[in-house]
Amino acid sequence: QRLRLTLASPGPWLVALAFAMYSSQWLAVVGFLPSVYSQAGVSAVAAGALTALVCAMNIIGNVAAGRVLLRGPHAQRLLFAGFGCMALMALLTFSPLLGEAPLLRYAAVLLFSAAGGMVPGTLFSLVVRLAPNAQTVSTTMGWVQQCSATGQFLGPPLVAWVAAQAGGWQLTWVVTGAASLIGLWLALRLGKRDRPLAQQA
Repeated sequence: QRLRLTLASPGPWLVALAFAMYSSQWLAVVGFLPSVYSQAGVSAVAAGALTALVCAMNIIGNVAAGRVLLRGPHAQRLLFAGFGCMALMALLTFSPLLGEAPLLRYAAVLLFSAAGGMVPGTLFSLVVRLAPNAQTVSTTMGWVQQCSATGQFLGPPLVAWVAAQAGGWQLTWVVTGAASLIGLWLALRLGKRDRPLAQQA
């Protein structure tokens, strides 16, 4: 009964799909960084360290989202900022816009991960508020996790396929940008539904 109620409600679907849009592009970018750096002639040790720092930057976005949400209902703004920054930073990281500027590209991917970290932190807070009722918070969280895993499963192969077709990573931003645009649309829909759980009876 709880599962039926959860899947029949739009709120859990919006949160879950937004999480899938985030996880698909974040894992695709970060997961392939060692390969990108290896092809650029970076040693395995350095590539591992650089990728680890990118992963750690995600924590900054997670914590920042929590701090901002404590001050008021800013979920939609955080999602807009997270998805928007991810789209822009992926463009700067992988497109030819920065030319031969590896430090600037690395700074862009650091910001991609840090800004992206605001998205999951915000979506987890929305799980509680957009669950159909207090008894379905656990099933809503489970559905969000399932869709997140689906995004992680589909995103990297899609980016790999695009890279293979393009002969390089220069079009990666097209895939991540599409995911971010969908994420922004979902954030717009979520903003219209975001309200305390107690008011949803």
